[in-house]
Amino acid sequence: MKYLYTILFLIPLFFFASCEDILKEVDFSVTTEKTSYATGEEIVFHFENAPDWVTFYSGEEGKTYPDSYGASIKSITNELFTYTYSYGTPGTYQVVFEGGNTNYEGSKEKTVTLTLTIN
Repeated sequence: MKYLYTILFLIPLFFFASCEDILKEVDFSVTTEKTSYATGEEIVFHFENAPDWVTFYSGEEGKTYPDSYGASIKSITNELFTYTYSYGTPGTYQVVFEGGNTNYEGSKEKTVTLTLTIN
């Protein structure tokens, strides 16, 4: 009977010990090879330490942060190392990546902004 009580005590202990209660800090970066591109040229954004989710705002008309809905490019179920995009209109664009980590305690977010010139 003593062993039964010990086992019944240890089983819930293992379940609670395996839960990750820590809300991780968001510390990601986004880089490109250069800051000036030709119209239609493919831009590759490289991610370092991408968080659970990332949203992309291209800076084009109707796609600016925070006034519009961005494009979700990462969710918790996939990895993100690169993202490609190209612009069809010349100009200077403020590109914004908003990312965050979320759990039952809340969420932590970070915004990364890049300035790109399209000729």
